[in-house]
Amino acid sequence: MSYRLSRRHLAILLAIYSAILAVALLAPTSGTQSEGASWLGDLTTSVGVPDRFTIQPRIEFLSNALILMPVSALGSLLWARTTWRDWTAYAFVIAGFVEVVQGLLLPERTASFADVSANTLGGLGGALVVAVVRLRG
Repeated sequence: MSYRLSRRHLAILLAIYSAILAVALLAPTSGTQSEGASWLGDLTTSVGVPDRFTIQPRIEFLSNALILMPVSALGSLLWARTTWRDWTAYAFVIAGFVEVVQGLLLPERTASFADVSANTLGGLGGALVVAVVRLRG
């Protein structure tokens, strides 16, 4: 049995995820986010990923990429005319905005070009997953 989410359900999921993401990205401190990255590092180590790949900067980059993938994936499903190029650009703009806010308005946070790169890569990744599934389906 095949189940497809309705446009309404996709819009609700995207709105909820985006709100949670905004709270996480614009929180005054990054303690919870760092704990999440540490958890991901522990998980990757426990499944046998070599330690050289699970050092904190790499895990944080991976976390920053993964965190934006659902936005572009859900958005690609909701707005079928948007392409992976569109979502890559949207992710870049969103990430840049978040980093500017963090750098200018949140003294306990640190703006980072690496985060913009990772978030942009995540935007690309989520949209590509949907594009590949559509091609195969």
